[in-house]
Amino acid sequence: MSNPHSLLIYLAGHIHGGWRDHVRELCKARGLDITFKGPCENHSLSDDIGVQVRGLSDGDVGNGYFPRVKDDLGGRVNNLRTRLWIAKCDLLIAFFDEEHKNYRQWNTSSDIAEANLYNKPVIVVHSPGFRHSLKELDGRADVVVDSLEQAVETLTYICGD
Repeated sequence: MSNPHSLLIYLAGHIHGGWRDHVRELCKARGLDITFKGPCENHSLSDDIGVQVRGLSDGDVGNGYFPRVKDDLGGRVNNLRTRLWIAKCDLLIAFFDEEHKNYRQWNTSSDIAEANLYNKPVIVVHSPGFRHSLKELDGRADVVVDSLEQAVETLTYICGD
């Protein structure tokens, strides 16, 4: 980010589908100078990163324990990535997707708490169907909107003159 007026935004939410690409495209169309970060969007890499870094396989820990070791090590590396980028970001957008509500979005909630820890502004995006279940998280946000388009409209206002 060479422009001192550029924003670094962390996109918190599930890694399924193309919602992050949609946000990037909307911001680009509006000429917004924003760099985006977020969790690893390659699901298999995200799952495997811990054992990949350590060079471990089933035989190293035993088949019964390998899934636990894999999840623990992968979770630690992913948490490090998340904490680093949230600490550096200017703003976090947390997306709770009605179309993917079968994915437990606890990580998104955790990311909001992490952003609050670093006193980072938060925009929460969810449909009205989530309003009641997310009311406490909404209370931790600076802005709550119903759509990604409304989040980008908010960014356009923030970045404008």
